Amino acid sequence: MLMLAALLFSVLVGYARRGRLSRYLEAPLRGLWLPIVAYALEFSFGALEAILPWPPASWLGIAVCAEYAMLFVFVWLNRARKAFWVIAVSSLLNFAVIAANGFRMPISPVVYDYPQFAGIVERVGGGELVEYTLVGWDGPLWWLGDTIPVLWITPGLASVGDIGLAVGIFILIQEIMCPKAQKRRS
Repeated sequence: MLMLAALLFSVLVGYARRGRLSRYLEAPLRGLWLPIVAYALEFSFGALEAILPWPPASWLGIAVCAEYAMLFVFVWLNRARKAFWVIAVSSLLNFAVIAANGFRMPISPVVYDYPQFAGIVERVGGGELVEYTLVGWDGPLWWLGDTIPVLWITPGLASVGDIGLAVGIFILIQEIMCPKAQKRRS
């Protein structure tokens, strides 16, 4: 939800700066299907758990690695754009914390400080959200996991990498919609 909010906000700012989305056609992103398939894979983890006869611990690492491989190829294909350096670092932070926690995004104990997150605790604790795990303050790289409460969109948690991805998306949309600002500096 945070990425969608960043995308919508950046488009609004782009239009306020007299930019146009149609400028995307002047220099389209390469491999745009890669992040679409990667996020579709991530959203299918719950369905995969119901379909596959094996426990998530046996296939989750492979699925997460495939997801991030697609994201990193997408970043590589578009590395000439400045925004993708922010997106690359942010994706690497998210992958590092997920890999360090058994290929599950750790949710820090901050979740217990907000009653809005009781449902998340229940779903993760009950194994309904297989791609997440509840960790203590001693969890590996917990500070890179979902530790930042995001209450202004829908109650949820974000990681440092998620915030970085939102910033990268904002910069990317500005680069696409308002390229004249970059040309004048050259």
